[in-house]
Amino acid sequence: MNKVVLFAFGLLSCTTLAQQTSDKLPKDMDVKMTANAVTQSQSSAVVLNEEGLVEYEFNEERGFVINQKVTRTILIQTKDGIRYASLQIPFYFGRYGKEEVAVEYYKIYRQINGKEEVVIIDKATNTKVEQEFYLKEIKVNDIREGDRIEYSYTKKIDNIDVIPTWYFQEDIPKLKSSYTVKIPDNLTYLISKMGNIRLNEKKEVTESARNLSSARWGTSYRFKEAILQYSATHIPAFQQEPFMDNAQNNISSIRFDLIQFQYPMSSSVVIPHEPSAVAKEIYRNRNFGSELRLDSYWTKVVKDFPIVEGNEQEKAMQMIAFVQSKIKWNQQYGYWAEKGVKKAMSQGEGNGADINLALIGALRAVGIQAEPIVLSTQSNGKASLLFSRFINHVIVGLKLDQVLYVVDGTMPHAVLNVLPFEDLNGEGWMITDQYAVTKVDLTPKQISFKQEEFTVQLEESGQATGQLHMTLTRYEALAFQSRYGESSLNRTRADIEARSAQLFLSEGKVMQKPGEVEVSFHLRKFNFATLEENGQIMKFNPLEFYRDKENPFVSESRQSDVHFMYPFMDMYKITVQLPTGYKVKQLAKSGVLTSKATGLNMTYEVKELDANQLQIGYTLRVTNPIIAKEYYSELQGFYLEMNKRMDQFIVLEKINEAEKK
Repeated sequence: MNKVVLFAFGLLSCTTLAQQTSDKLPKDMDVKMTANAVTQSQSSAVVLNEEGLVEYEFNEERGFVINQKVTRTILIQTKDGIRYASLQIPFYFGRYGKEEVAVEYYKIYRQINGKEEVVIIDKATNTKVEQEFYLKEIKVNDIREGDRIEYSYTKKIDNIDVIPTWYFQEDIPKLKSSYTVKIPDNLTYLISKMGNIRLNEKKEVTESARNLSSARWGTSYRFKEAILQYSATHIPAFQQEPFMDNAQNNISSIRFDLIQFQYPMSSSVVIPHEPSAVAKEIYRNRNFGSELRLDSYWTKVVKDFPIVEGNEQEKAMQMIAFVQSKIKWNQQYGYWAEKGVKKAMSQGEGNGADINLALIGALRAVGIQAEPIVLSTQSNGKASLLFSRFINHVIVGLKLDQVLYVVDGTMPHAVLNVLPFEDLNGEGWMITDQYAVTKVDLTPKQISFKQEEFTVQLEESGQATGQLHMTLTRYEALAFQSRYGESSLNRTRADIEARSAQLFLSEGKVMQKPGEVEVSFHLRKFNFATLEENGQIMKFNPLEFYRDKENPFVSESRQSDVHFMYPFMDMYKITVQLPTGYKVKQLAKSGVLTSKATGLNMTYEVKELDANQLQIGYTLRVTNPIIAKEYYSELQGFYLEMNKRMDQFIVLEKINEAEKK
């Protein structure tokens, strides 16, 4: 992901805070908006051209208002592409702001008998999605393959805090996309760029001021403007890829957040965006700082609570369990308390901040140093820096024996240093009441284990019976619990049986405790080996029942980094009791496969044991949870070689009478 953060000033050129896009990009290219330009595209629809323009107007009553005008041309290439002809523009009209949408035109261009005809649709409707959220819609039933759709609309927004985000990349390709933003010189925005599409950028400041509005008494309001233009051509459709983090972090887009403004005849106002200033803003809110200053309340709460006589970690786990027994998470995030700690404790429910701020208070009450860590969850997108509009959650950082641990009380049966997957989104920021800020890398460091052990008794018929025992720890256990929930036994059985048409399980058991899951099943009689040459030869693949035999990295190229999310060790072991009357003719080859660039290691080991037994072990170790897309070809090669090892067979042969003697 190429993320760039900029400050845009009306009278100043943009200043780069992170990696700067090269100025040596090709100039805008003319794109012919005809069907011939896209005949080789396999997409169901193609955006031939789209342009966005943002301008401001000003009046004394409403202040600044944003006008965003969008024009777009789309070619419908297949029946599946007809859905892209619908126009749906979301807008908000409620307590916190008002948006209005006007559709200037919607046209359908269609070839009939060699001539182009134009159909104009002039009816748009407002559809209520939920409270205060609406869609301006145009739905057309008579759309055909080959139609070209053109439309234009303007959205008027009275909240200048955020300029509408522009998405250069969507799920269909685009020949050309451009966004022009004209920012008055008294407004300053933080600009965040996401994705991998290289943008052609132009920046200029007008030499003369433009009159944005006039007051009723004839007073004019004139501002110079920073004109920022971003464009790209021949943009591929965004593709979901295996082991990708949140798509929002990878789709190429540009976002603007207000950080400073000045109205006429008023002083300048700065929205906190420096770390200490943001920490101060957060702490001064009564739904945050005040909720962490409840020492007397927590002294009363824990006064009669039997604190365990043990080490700090045992005390911490006891207090985590105590708070979780008192407050149930209402599935709402937030770094400001929704109800407040006291009310959440008494009512038994609260948002993420209610729970985790309560947990900090409980830990401090038993002498454990604990501080809040604010972050942006995966569904909220990556936060490039500590900024109030980027973050949406708070968790707990605590020190035990001078080592920092993290925990999130919203996760049932929480475990130290195991966070919900939503929290694994890069970095968080630990803040103190002195407004000190420490960046915390939330990427897991400890290895999670997944071990499957099969014990199989093979018969002369090629059939077998046996047992399966599975152990999962840390994030592997969390993944299991997240996937299977309450119906873990039946759903686990169904998934394991789906690995092979021959496999059926019985007498299953699932045992769960914080940070660990154990699963066991009996294997009913199944066809494990094939017989050849009238039963003289028997062969089987020992990795027949391995869960992840399919190679996820088969595409030729990769748009995004590979996110395994956490380091793990995947261990598969099968012990096979050979049938009486058979011996080994050919073993699978043992071997080790290592990739230094990606941090992957695989071992495949075959052993002959006493009592006519074979033991085959396979281990995949992933130490680097994030692999840069630049190493994709090496990752691909590793998996291809690994799959070859998985396809090896073990061959047995019948012992002749002479050998028996």
